[in-house]
Amino acid sequence: MKKGHRNRVVFHSVHDISGGHSLSLAEKILDQHCDEDDYGYNINDIVELYNIKLFFDNGLYLKSWSESDKEKYIDKVKGLSSTIGRFFSQLDDAKFVEQYNQLSYQYLDYFWCLVNNYQAFKNISSSNFKEILKVNPNHIRNVLRQKFIVKKYKNEICELLKSYDRSAEILLSIYEVDGEPNSYKLYLPDCLTNDDKERIVSNYIASEHCGTGYLKLIQNSKRHSDFVISDKVRLEAKRKYQLEVDKIFNGTSRGVMKFGVSIRYREKAEEKVSVSLEGSRVNYEYSLDYIRKNNELYSLYRNFKILFDYVDNQNRITLVSKQSQLGVLERFMGVRSRSEYIYGMAFTQLDMASSAQIFSYAKVLLDLDQSLESILQYVFNKLFSERYGFPSNSFLTVPTASASALEKVRTIAPELESILKQYKLFVENGYIDFELLQITSGPTLICNIPSLNKNKYIYRNSGSIDRAMDLFCSDQTLLAYVEPFKDKQYKNFIELLLNESEILFSNYEKYQQDNLNYLIDNSYIFVDENDRVRVRSWERVIIIKDLFENEVSSLYRYPKELRREAIKMEEESLVYFESSLFSIPEQNYFNYFLNKREFTNGLDLRNSYLHGTQANPSETDLHENSYLIYLKLLTLILLKLEDDLAIYCEFDNICDDILGRTTF
Repeated sequence: MKKGHRNRVVFHSVHDISGGHSLSLAEKILDQHCDEDDYGYNINDIVELYNIKLFFDNGLYLKSWSESDKEKYIDKVKGLSSTIGRFFSQLDDAKFVEQYNQLSYQYLDYFWCLVNNYQAFKNISSSNFKEILKVNPNHIRNVLRQKFIVKKYKNEICELLKSYDRSAEILLSIYEVDGEPNSYKLYLPDCLTNDDKERIVSNYIASEHCGTGYLKLIQNSKRHSDFVISDKVRLEAKRKYQLEVDKIFNGTSRGVMKFGVSIRYREKAEEKVSVSLEGSRVNYEYSLDYIRKNNELYSLYRNFKILFDYVDNQNRITLVSKQSQLGVLERFMGVRSRSEYIYGMAFTQLDMASSAQIFSYAKVLLDLDQSLESILQYVFNKLFSERYGFPSNSFLTVPTASASALEKVRTIAPELESILKQYKLFVENGYIDFELLQITSGPTLICNIPSLNKNKYIYRNSGSIDRAMDLFCSDQTLLAYVEPFKDKQYKNFIELLLNESEILFSNYEKYQQDNLNYLIDNSYIFVDENDRVRVRSWERVIIIKDLFENEVSSLYRYPKELRREAIKMEEESLVYFESSLFSIPEQNYFNYFLNKREFTNGLDLRNSYLHGTQANPSETDLHENSYLIYLKLLTLILLKLEDDLAIYCEFDNICDDILGRTTF
């Protein structure tokens, strides 16, 4: 196998920026090619002709070609199939291994594709095929792309997969991995049984080269009809993963980024909240005087918004994982399940901070002769009724202070379910019928909890707005890189537009102007008489920025001008409205903690405590952590319930005809 040659034609994709260079090379080859005389072509020449054909099959040509040039080359390319076909029909088994060893590595995938499509495998003996994979076991992925080759050599492939030390990674890429670089379909021989697959996985776990990312996939893998990993093997993966993690945190592995949070409550603090960064640790400082001064129950409850920022100014939960918070490496590096809750360092740090906040705040409240549980109980049982007209028979039970951590979890877990069911009955009927609630069996899905307010949330319509959103907001866009502002290193195009008023269209390079013209053609920006780039509607751009950063917006929490613009965007199918208590990112957040219905890496707290599969009763720390999570989720639910009730009261007589409100 030879290294790739940069002066060979290679078709990567229709979007590949090196396509122009390859087409220039293809032009010279086509000028010399004669359909009647293909003598002397070697294996790399033939595969190169196939790559040239792929450019033309996808309608890609050099811009310098005239129409007559294009027609001439198109006619020549039509004959390439015959040239390629003749070569592969005459493939000699006796020299197959030798020819394969002469193949350029960059043509490996294309070669096996041609062997498959031209059925040249009929001329290749099983012994030679086996010899090639024995010497090049890592080429098995390329082979598995080809359905007919897999069928022809199924026994040889099966034998290799059982012995190859990376076969488990191949299996997981087929059944579990999301964003696998080889995003094409892989075929497995039908003689590879489920027992074989599990044995391959188990051997991989026991090996020295298993990756921690794959260990997590094995531990959290879903059941498939033809790929079932037993609980015993999952446990093997879990224990091996923990061993590897312990090595990292014990300092026996290098390149580990450590971070943390600290919480402090201070008397005579200058501000209510102060946040600072010390290395990779975030320090939060809160005014103890402010908390003591505003000590009525409602104010103590509202500190989760005012001090701790559990929700933002639109009452969206801030603790959810967001795509916009993922770094470039977090987005594209590593392996993850296609049904995994995806998060990065920002989510982990916020989760640590929010847990530390609620834990420490509960202790501060005790010094004020209050308990966090009693405050949350007061909010649901009494305050919602007094302030928003919520039914006065609403009822939340909280654990006693003397209960063990395990007992507290077992008390609060069903109560979480109960208040959601109560709210659902209220939205649907206008009142809470506890007899009806008792009859309603089974858990209530987070996504099925309704809102009092129709068209509550704004989501982007994928496809309609994606390109504009990326051009305005992505840190990968090049529209922020323009003279004379290059040295200011603006993060994205919006940041440039917000800070500079003399952005000249003519200062952009041609490849940048194509993107600007797209924004102009779609009425996002315009160029004034002085060649300056201007935003046509800042309201629209603000909404786009908000959706990019948060993935959802609250229609009712926008000022009037933004609400009007959002409705226009909905009419243009750029966005769509939906109504539910929790937005989709919030639903995903709750599902991650409570169950594994949506995400294989979910904590599954609800089911583990319901079915008695939680940690041992003696593992107090684990139960205390679970209880802390439940308290946090309960607090977030109450904040979302209050927002929904408040919107209904605030907007009772506004926009009824436009927004199609629910009434009772």
